[in-house]
Amino acid sequence: MADIAPPRKAITMKHIILAALLAVPLPAAADDEAAILTTIKGIATAADAQDWSRLDMKFGDHVTLNQLSLETDQGARVKERTVIEIWAELLPRFDSTRHEISQIEVLGVSSIVARATARYHATYDLGGQTWEQTGRLDYVLKNTDAGWRVVALNTTPEWENRHLSDLFMPEQPQNS
Repeated sequence: MADIAPPRKAITMKHIILAALLAVPLPAAADDEAAILTTIKGIATAADAQDWSRLDMKFGDHVTLNQLSLETDQGARVKERTVIEIWAELLPRFDSTRHEISQIEVLGVSSIVARATARYHATYDLGGQTWEQTGRLDYVLKNTDAGWRVVALNTTPEWENRHLSDLFMPEQPQNS
């Protein structure tokens, strides 16, 4: 007697369309995209103004921050402390900072989560010395009752003019 296989469910066009929709991120609705862009741009503006309460409104309650460095070639994944605590400790040490964000692209949006990427150029001045870095930012944002909030931020530097730590070391006199 031959084994009888259980009946197979037919794959319908509905299954194919559903699988395709789940595999491709949905384009952002205009309102969502505008809110996401406002959140991302607001982070740089608030950080440079050292407006910690406004900056806090851009991040979720729990944020995974991975700030890579060309100096160490490693990232610092931060979960215990907030991004605000870290930046509030670091940024006031400089005479001025400037974070320019450009080429923001919203990669995909669901009703709950969005992904975005951007380019950055950071400039920090201290005692007449300047540190500059450019690279890419990758964001994961969560849609909350208070709006879109960043819950993960990955910084990938691609160029810098010197190591950031050099700004904190006294300059060595030039040999004549």
